[in-house]
Amino acid sequence: MKFKTKQLLPVLVVFSHNCQAFDWLFEPNFGATERYTDNLRMQINPTRDNFVTTLSPGVLLGYMAENHALNTTFKWNELIYHGESNLNFSEKIANIEHQYTGERFKTDLSARYAEQSTINTQLDLTDNAFNLQLQIPKTTRSVSPTLTYNLNERDALQLSYNYIDVTFEKTPGLTTSRSFSDYSNQQYAATLTHGFSERFSVNLTGSYSLFSTSGENPPGFYLNTPFPVTSGFSQKATTFNYQAGFQYAYDERTRLSLSAGIRDTTTDVSSFQNIDFFGLPPSQFGLPNQPTVSTQSSKTSGNVFSGDFNRKYDWGSIDLKGSRQLSPASTSGQRNTTSFSANARYNLTERWSSGINASYLLSESTATINNSTNNTRTMITLTPNIQWRWTPEINLNLSYSYRQLEFGSINQTAFGNNIQLQFSYQPQINRQVK
Repeated sequence: MKFKTKQLLPVLVVFSHNCQAFDWLFEPNFGATERYTDNLRMQINPTRDNFVTTLSPGVLLGYMAENHALNTTFKWNELIYHGESNLNFSEKIANIEHQYTGERFKTDLSARYAEQSTINTQLDLTDNAFNLQLQIPKTTRSVSPTLTYNLNERDALQLSYNYIDVTFEKTPGLTTSRSFSDYSNQQYAATLTHGFSERFSVNLTGSYSLFSTSGENPPGFYLNTPFPVTSGFSQKATTFNYQAGFQYAYDERTRLSLSAGIRDTTTDVSSFQNIDFFGLPPSQFGLPNQPTVSTQSSKTSGNVFSGDFNRKYDWGSIDLKGSRQLSPASTSGQRNTTSFSANARYNLTERWSSGINASYLLSESTATINNSTNNTRTMITLTPNIQWRWTPEINLNLSYSYRQLEFGSINQTAFGNNIQLQFSYQPQINRQVK
């Protein structure tokens, strides 16, 4: 699926033609980051350390009106790896968001197009970070419309659709680029919310998702044969998800939300092998017709949950989150991910603030072609930081990050240390109103 921002703009203009007053938005920004890391790829035995410079110009365009708004952001990240220029990459990211509020309903539309570096994005345990020796470009396209309708003063129904398509550049002759499988995922969801009071509400959610992925290995000499073998696979999985939860606001500064449920997944996998006998028919060697195809199907179930606690103070804030879900991935299938995070921020003065972020992420493979392999990944990250608001337009952030990545397949752990200095500039520009 190809999504282009310019194709949506005429639709949005027509959709909002009745509005007579616009607050036009034009907000350029610029960021620069210098990072030192002693384990860029999170390997067991890193070969070197790295200095990475990131230059990030960007701009926000859009408008605000009485009952609808449009925000479009464009960002360019120029990644410069000192001493390893072959890793240099230019990331291009575009996001669009539109909101419309009617008398009893509200619509939200968000879409994204991104060309990103795998070294920047694939260390989230959805993929095998141990294989990242080279730069492999990754392209993501996504779109997510949502409709919320107020049935009455207490009840609301939300219908949503989410589509994501991820592809990786396949370089001829480069086996590593085949380690990543292109995939797509669609999800249809409906949520019914009932409010008992202004502070307390409960919700029921049902969703259906369809995951699809495939991959093909270039010809190679496998299976101890003198002939080249081409292999590949395709996989489709459907998941039904049911959750119940609540939201509670203890006061204006304290909020808690929690939901839990179950999922049922059906996965169908088809794999093939094709041996090239240099153009000769396989029957001359006493072998069946090519290619050899095998299929298998499996059903799995599991628990899912999500929780969020946020508390604001005069001196700062505390935010706690946790979740477990089935996530699409490029490792020949989906993965069960369990995550917990804690963020705290303390305001030292009006311009100075400090914080600490801690996270735990467990990623487990499920219903893959080779179920005997323990392909789990466990990532622990601890990041203290300090921020200085130099001027209303300029911010400086200095942070240190400790990372620990455990590979279940080899029962070993990689460690990494990062020091990062970030500069951001947001010029103050008056908005033009018509």
